[in-house]
Amino acid sequence: MSGIISLTTDFGTDDPFVGIMKAVILGISPKAQLVDLSHQIEPQNILQAALILGSSVPWFPTGSVHLAVVDPGVGSDRRALAVKNKDHFFVAPDNGILSTVLNDYSEVYALSNSEYFMKKVSQTFHGRDVFAPVSAWIEKGTPLSQMGTRIDDPVILSIPKVKVDKNQLSGEVIAIDRFGNLATNIYRHDIEENFHPSSNLIVNIEDKSINGPLTSYSEAPAGVGACLINSMSVLEIFCNQGSAEKELKSKVGTPVTLTEKH
Repeated sequence: MSGIISLTTDFGTDDPFVGIMKAVILGISPKAQLVDLSHQIEPQNILQAALILGSSVPWFPTGSVHLAVVDPGVGSDRRALAVKNKDHFFVAPDNGILSTVLNDYSEVYALSNSEYFMKKVSQTFHGRDVFAPVSAWIEKGTPLSQMGTRIDDPVILSIPKVKVDKNQLSGEVIAIDRFGNLATNIYRHDIEENFHPSSNLIVNIEDKSINGPLTSYSEAPAGVGACLINSMSVLEIFCNQGSAEKELKSKVGTPVTLTEKH
C-alpha cells in the first residue's frame, strides 16, 4: 500500500461533507495521506467523474486507494463496490463511475460486511458511513474478500466513441473545465492512427472552423477559439484568455469533427 487515498466527489467545498469524510478516514487510519483529486464534479455527473478518474489514476503510486462518490442513487438498492486492480484500489457506488478504470485484472466486490462501515449508516451519506471507512480499512491492508462478495457484473457506462469515416473523425464534447475549455473524446492516438503527421487539420464545432492542433495555449491570439492536445492526451478546444464554452456556445454533447484541410 502507498498510504495514499484520493477523493473525488461532487460535494464541493462549501459544505462540511468532504471534511467529515476525511475525519472518518483519519480516525481509522491516522497516517493516511489524503489527496483531493476533485470535489467540483458537476452534481450527479457520473461520466465526468469517471473520465477524471481514468485520466488521473495513472499518475498515482502503485497501491493507492481511490474513493469516488458521485451517488445520485444513495439510499436505493444500488450496490457499493470495492475494487482491486493490478496496481490500485477503488471504492465507489456501483453506478458506472469506475467504468474507465475497470480492466481485465479487476477484482470487484459488492460490499456487504457492515463490520467495516460506521455503526449507524445514514440513507443519505454513504460517503461518510460506507465509502470513507472502507477506504481507510483497505489502506490499512484489509483484504477485499473480507468486506463483501466477488461479482462480475459492475455497471459500465456507455462512453461516446469516436467514429471514423472517409478521413474524418467525428466525436463530441464530453467535459468542460472551470476555464471553459472543451475536452472531446478524440484522443491523440485517434489522430495519429488516421492522419499523417504533416497533415493540416481543421476542427469543426458548431458553425466554427478551427485550425490546429496548436502546441500551447499561448500560440492562439487572445479571445480566439483554438485547439490542442491537452495533458490528458485528448483534443481540447479552448479560447486563450477566455472561455471556449461561452465563445462557441457549446456544451457537453456538442458534435466535433476533425478533418484534413485541403
